[in-house]
Formats: sequence, C-alpha cells, structure tokens
Amino acid sequence: MRSPTLACGNALTVRNGSVAGPPPEPHRAALGFLLLLLFAYAFSWVTATVALALRKPEVFNNIATIVSMPLVFLSNAFVDSTRLPGPLQAVAEWNPVSTVIQAARELFGNTNAGMPVPGAWPLQHAVTATLPWSALLLVVFVPLAIRLYKRAVSQ
Repeated sequence: MRSPTLACGNALTVRNGSVAGPPPEPHRAALGFLLLLLFAYAFSWVTATVALALRKPEVFNNIATIVSMPLVFLSNAFVDSTRLPGPLQAVAEWNPVSTVIQAARELFGNTNAGMPVPGAWPLQHAVTATLPWSALLLVVFVPLAIRLYKRAVSQ
C-alpha cells in the first residue's frame, strides 16, 4: 500500500515541481531515494538489535517508540534547527535524522532560499554526512544483531 502512495507523491512532486522550486533532476531524485533506502536499511539494524535484546516481543513497540521519537522530534523534520534553544539546537544539528532529512531536501530540490543556512557541518554537507552515519549504524549494529540472533537461536 505504501508503494503506490510513494509513487503517486513522487510523480506529482517531480512532474509539477515542489513547493520550494522546480522539479529535481532525475539522477538527483534517484540518489535521494537511494540515500533514504540506505539510511532506512541501516536503521532497521538498530531496531533488529533492540528487538533481539528484549525478552518479550510485546515490549518492542514501546521501546522502538522511546528510541525513535526523540530522534525524529529532536531533528529538523518539523522545525528549522536554528529556531531551537542552544542545547537542543546542537543536538538537532548533529542528529543523523536531521542529516538525512536535509540531504533528501537538497536532492529532491526542496530547499528554500529564505531559510537560514545551517551552522553545523553535517547540515551544510548533508549528503556527504549521511553516508558515514549510515556506515556507523551498520558497523555497530549489524554485528550486535547477528550476535544476539545467534544467542537467541542457540537457547
């Protein structure tokens, strides 16, 4: 059900232009989708690790919400990070979700010249910074998930 929604939304955005400007070039849009898929794949290993670490599967939904909600709400997904108070701004600017969101905005041509330029390096170089964040998540959580899976299977 999500694939048709994604396809229709993308077709409308690419065909008619986004709210902020002209439609993105096809290779930039494809790179945007690949970047989103890479980060989603890396983050799926985080959730797999959390799920395998739990003794009861019923608890997973609560833990997943506790982990993912701060990452999303302490990012630039809903509010420009320059409008946040000092400590929250620093967290939002170095949040991997903020980096992915900024990279997607850049690649899909959804940036606005009226928005202030972010001060942190990951948001200024969002596409470049998303790759190390994804690699770090994979390097840390793939071995942990495999180890937890082997332990769960052997019991």
